[in-house]
Amino acid sequence: MKNNAYFDEMYRIGCEWTRQHEAHKARKEEIIETHGWDSDELKAWYAEEEQMKFPFSGGANKAFRVWRYTEGDEILFDDHCWDSEIHDFIDTLRRAGFKTFVITNQSTGLMENLHGFAAEGCKMEGLCTITKKSNRWGEETEEQIPGIRIIL
Repeated sequence: MKNNAYFDEMYRIGCEWTRQHEAHKARKEEIIETHGWDSDELKAWYAEEEQMKFPFSGGANKAFRVWRYTEGDEILFDDHCWDSEIHDFIDTLRRAGFKTFVITNQSTGLMENLHGFAAEGCKMEGLCTITKKSNRWGEETEEQIPGIRIIL
């Protein structure tokens, strides 16, 4: 599952943005040393910094992280989407080619997420149980996790 062209491209873009942002931050120190704190150059740097928004929304980032840390063949979502993240979360999973995911989150916000997913055209396939492997302190274990399979 770790080969996904859409998420691979997101990773490439995110890494490139991070490289550029780190170079931009390093330039700030040079500007301060050369021109000082009250300089027009530093004011311009802050204006540039304001324009350097990360290229992905919180929902898209959440979808990427879920994909990146899922170990099996199906997306396993053990988190919560804020209302502002739901559209981009679902849209990103769809663009990446996924047809389903399993939500295992048991927070009080689960109902809000289910309604938000439904508003995006998702359907609940039903209850399921996922086997999650974990390796703690060198001991590999399997745990049965209850979830709800969502059709994108």
